[in-house]
Amino acid sequence: MPLLEPKPLPVPAEGCLDAPAAGRLLRRGALAFRGWTAFPSGPARRVELWLGEEPLGRARLGLPRPDVGRARGWEPGAATGFELTANLESWPGENGVTSLRAVATGPAGERLELGPLALTIAPAAASSALSPPAETTPRAGQHAGLRTLVATHQLDLGGAQLYLMDLLRELLRTGAIAPTVVSAKDGFLREELEGLGVPVHISGMPSTESLGGHLGRVEELAAWAAGRDFEVAFVNTATSLVLPGVEVAGRLGIPAVWAIHESYEPAELWDHVDPAVRRRAEAALAEVAQPLFVATATEGLFEPATGRGRGLTIPYGLDLKALDGVRAGFDRDAARDAAALPRDADVVLCVGSIEPRKSQVPLAQAFDLIAARHPRARLVFVGGREDAYTEFLADCARSCDAAERIEIVPMTPDVQPWFGLADLVVCASDVESLPRTVLEAMAWERPVLATSVFGLPELIEDGETGWLCEPRDLTALSAALERALAAGPEERRRIGGAGRALVERRHSLEDYGRAVAALLNRVADGPRAVRLADAAAR
Repeated sequence: MPLLEPKPLPVPAEGCLDAPAAGRLLRRGALAFRGWTAFPSGPARRVELWLGEEPLGRARLGLPRPDVGRARGWEPGAATGFELTANLESWPGENGVTSLRAVATGPAGERLELGPLALTIAPAAASSALSPPAETTPRAGQHAGLRTLVATHQLDLGGAQLYLMDLLRELLRTGAIAPTVVSAKDGFLREELEGLGVPVHISGMPSTESLGGHLGRVEELAAWAAGRDFEVAFVNTATSLVLPGVEVAGRLGIPAVWAIHESYEPAELWDHVDPAVRRRAEAALAEVAQPLFVATATEGLFEPATGRGRGLTIPYGLDLKALDGVRAGFDRDAARDAAALPRDADVVLCVGSIEPRKSQVPLAQAFDLIAARHPRARLVFVGGREDAYTEFLADCARSCDAAERIEIVPMTPDVQPWFGLADLVVCASDVESLPRTVLEAMAWERPVLATSVFGLPELIEDGETGWLCEPRDLTALSAALERALAAGPEERRRIGGAGRALVERRHSLEDYGRAVAALLNRVADGPRAVRLADAAAR
């Protein structure tokens, strides 16, 4: 059956590549390419970019362009923007003048070519010289569990933060470590950590835009850490917020395990930091005692930076006992009544902070395409915040024909009831490593539809433990939604049960805690890693 077309915009097919500006000199590194496009029959299904003769990939869709909307008198929910961030360090073309072009595909397969723009590619900017930081030596002492410096980016709600909380609870339960947590940003989870008896130090936002500011923050953190007898460090995430914590481990002369969740190349992760700071971060990544990943695809992405064969992938685990305790007393009808959802609705659930990489706007558009054929279907987003992008999603939802069947719920620390009342869970992200929400949905025996990015195909076998579709492709997403909603109750139960069995077999928190405890002891007892400062000086 053909897909239902969305409400049209009252314009001819048009669009523009408008960033970077034509004629601009581009240094090799991470760079964002942006533009907008609209078709008379609805939003673009995909946008593909080329630099010279080399494809850069598909752009992220459904982004706000209020400037375009205001100029043309469109409604606020007209999601016409697109963006693709590419690492020009790995672009195989030659330096010099080249062209950027894009091809947008419309709802009926129409093609609209944008550009070309003439751009000039230049070598990456040179990094400034580095001076090795001073070292301190930790004191030995008796302890119960490894004295562990845990460096993380923030303590609010999010997948990486909840991963760390689960891991720390498990390592504390077994007495494996005596942790102290250092975080750049405070948040909701601090109270829980302190309730567990874990000391917390809020270091403040690092000054990574300049080498001097970065070194100043490292000095402050090193002075705080000196004399605390840390034996090993555990660094959570590869964001720039944790870079001072990585360097402090080197100052203390202790080995570090660096847990990396982000499926972005380092050049893209750290494109906003001072080149000298970035060089130090890259040296640390190459010399850290153990880079740790949650998905094999992410480990492969980082291999040029970490070195061949140095990475280690251990799929992380969930506390299934705690989750099953919630499931045991769960009343699905009561939960739906509390959420003001019909008891007989087909609830499509998307959980996660509302942000462009999670593609909630394209998901709303895809749902609108098929909603008329599934009158009992409801789409619920859990993860709203008081910010411009959440409001943009709300504008897009209000502009849909199925607007009355799309709901946005604020971010909450207790998402388990939402998994319990859902019929289908969707992860439409265009960048993910191993999203916790997908594991939790599978643990609830809820079938999952996800994009085939990085670690998700390692978790989901299409048609067996869930459904997969191509990312950044509105046609593919709407067709996959159609497939999942058209599946009968028996197929959904089969897929949900297979997902639960996979989580039990492969994603036990107890098994993950044992593996990480053994890893921390191994790096702490083995030869000390090369000092990060020496590596940076080289």
